[in-house]
Parts: sequence; structure tokens; C-alpha cells
Amino acid sequence: MIEQNALVDYLPEDVFGKRHGYDWRTEMHRSLVPPKVGVSGNPLYESIIYGSDSLADAADIFSGKTPGYSYPRLSWGNPTLQILGQRILDLEFGENDLRYEYDVLLTSSGMAAIVVTLLSLVEQNSRIVSSPYLYGGTYNLLTEYFPKLGRCVCLIDDPTHLSSWRKAFSTNTFNLEGGMMFAEDEANPMIIKLDNAALAGLAHRRNMLYVVDRTVGPPISEQPFLHADLASRPAIVIHSLSNAINGRSDCLGGAIIGRKELIDKIRSSYFLVFGPVMDPRVADVILENMKDFEHRMRAKMANARIVANFLRSRVSEIAAVHGPGGDLLSFEVRGGYDSARKFVEALKIPVLAPHLGDIQSLVIHPASTTHSRVPLEARLKLGITDNLVRMAVGMEAIELLIADIQGALHKV
Repeated sequence: MIEQNALVDYLPEDVFGKRHGYDWRTEMHRSLVPPKVGVSGNPLYESIIYGSDSLADAADIFSGKTPGYSYPRLSWGNPTLQILGQRILDLEFGENDLRYEYDVLLTSSGMAAIVVTLLSLVEQNSRIVSSPYLYGGTYNLLTEYFPKLGRCVCLIDDPTHLSSWRKAFSTNTFNLEGGMMFAEDEANPMIIKLDNAALAGLAHRRNMLYVVDRTVGPPISEQPFLHADLASRPAIVIHSLSNAINGRSDCLGGAIIGRKELIDKIRSSYFLVFGPVMDPRVADVILENMKDFEHRMRAKMANARIVANFLRSRVSEIAAVHGPGGDLLSFEVRGGYDSARKFVEALKIPVLAPHLGDIQSLVIHPASTTHSRVPLEARLKLGITDNLVRMAVGMEAIELLIADIQGALHKV
């Protein structure tokens, strides 16, 4: 214990004076959580502990009965995370009053958001019916790891047709009650656009939950919760904040958005056990980067449309173009793997990196990187061939980017 006289050199002379009613032990305890002004202009709270005025208050916060802060993994996280959560709700709902029925749980990465959501909301011996067009990490999670945990996963043939989903329901051998429909909207890398309202309605009629990963299609292009026939039904939207919403390759983060009772269930279940809490300093960076979210997304989406149209005009070198979805597109270079390799290696402006959503253009060869662990037969069935290239278009001057792409095509 720190003795009073050891503090005299550091505190005002009257700090121990009873005439001011000052309790130095209490004040030291509270000083563990000083507010700071972060780069975003919002308060940055870096502390991981928050004091309570009574044991009863501490117990209520700890149990989740009363909203508050105690320890980030066990409660509402951190005040800075709450600010970011409200900003995410701004994107999803704007000023619509529906926002007050929803909550946000922030995680350390987009994959962490997917893992804790699916584990928390799907019981053992229940089924996850999923689109097969998924990010490679999600595909591996569902096909390799979830069956070991007692979750039966069914990948349907064509997620754009409701008949494919219904077929999976009719042939199930596991319990659908309490199950889940899962999909990526504007799926990576083939940019498969889904009808979220129709899928949510189908899930509702089956007493299932619809969960959609909207990392590729952030809420600048669509706000799925505001569909009249979707808003009244249980649904979860997941974002990888590392990508378009943050917009710079400087931090990882994920967000789970859903009705408060669903978010509370996730928070008190596998999120509590695994503890994938977002660092408040990361939240502060994302808040800063979100200031230009709408501007940069519109600029990148405009650039992506120009790039897609240019590639479609190069029929002698490009066999097909998929997308764009948001700022993301993919295309097939004629000539197989060697031609695709020569193309991506000849580019000067896009960075060869397994990421998307940045302000700089990024390019990757999915078959040998992001989807390399997907079995060959399944990968080809998904259209992820050896000549497929994925490009996340950035904010560079479009004439320079087009000239760079044209020069790379000349090398093929």
C-alpha cells in the first residue's frame, strides 16, 4: 500500500485536508481512468478498469443488469468504443428511430466478429445454411472447424436463387430450429449481389436468424436494416472495419450490429469467453478515418466503374469482368495463371496485397493467396480460377491508374 507521506511531494498540500471532504484513496482510484483528447477530437479512454461507487453497482454492471463499464471483456467495453459504436449506427440508420432498438459490439478483427457471432447464436446440432461465396478465412471456418464443434454447415449451390436455400432446408438432417442463414453480400471475390430483404424473410419464416457480412458493400450503398420487411425480423450485419469503413491499412477491427437482445447474447457468450475486445486506441484511429468515409467511398466507387468499363473493352486480354461491388471488382485475364501472374507483377500503382477498402489501389491473385486453402474442385466451382485477379480500386487519379493497367496488359 502507498503511504500518505509518500504522496506529499506529488499532491497539493491540502489534498488530505478533511475540511474539503477529500478522500485521497477514492480520488487515486478514480484517477486510474483519466480522459484524454484523442486524434479524432473525441475523448480517448485508454483504461481497462472502471470503478464503481458501491458493491451493488459493481454487481449490476458485472452481470449486465445495468449498463456501464467495469472491465472491457465483461461489460460495455470502454467509452471510446461506445462512441465508435454510435458512429456505426449513424452509418446504418442515420436519424431513423429504429436505431434505438439496435446495438453494436466491436471486436478486434472482422473474423473475430464472425466467429463469436456464429458460435454464440447457433447451438450444437443446429444447422448453418450458407452461401458458398465467402472470404477464404470464413470458408475455412465453416467447412473445416465448425463441423468439429457440432455445427452442421450446408453450402448451397446458388445463393442468388431462393430455391437453392429452400432445397437445403428440405434435405436437412440436423435441427433447423435455432439455426442460421449466413451470406456475404456482394461476395468476395466474385461480387455476387444478394437480395437481403428476401433472404431475411425466408429465414424468418423458417424461424432462423439471417446474418450477412457486408464488408464488401458498406452502408454507403445500401442500409439493409431500413428495408421495411427486414427491420421487423431478427438479423445481424457484420462489418470488417479494417476495410472500407476505416479506409487505411493501419488497424484491424470488426463490428456486429443487431437488435439489443441478440448483441447482449453474443456479449455474454463466446465474446465473454474469447475476449476479442477492440483496443480503444484502434477505435480512436477508426473514428478519425471515418470522417471522410462517404467522400472516399464515392470517389473509389466512381473509379471502380471506370476501371470495370475499361477492362470490359479489352476483350482480347480480358475474358470476363465481375462487379464492381462498391470499390471491388475481379476479372479473368486470358491465358491462365502465367498471364495473371505477369499482369499483377507488372502493375506499378496497385499494391500486391491481400486486403481491400484502402484509399490506395490493391490487387491480389485469390487462387494462390486468399482462397488457396479452398479445395481445388470447390474453388473452381466458385469461379475462382487460376486466371482470376481481384482489384480493390483506390482514389488515385483515374487516368494514371488506367494507364498503369493498360501497360500491364501489354506485358501479358
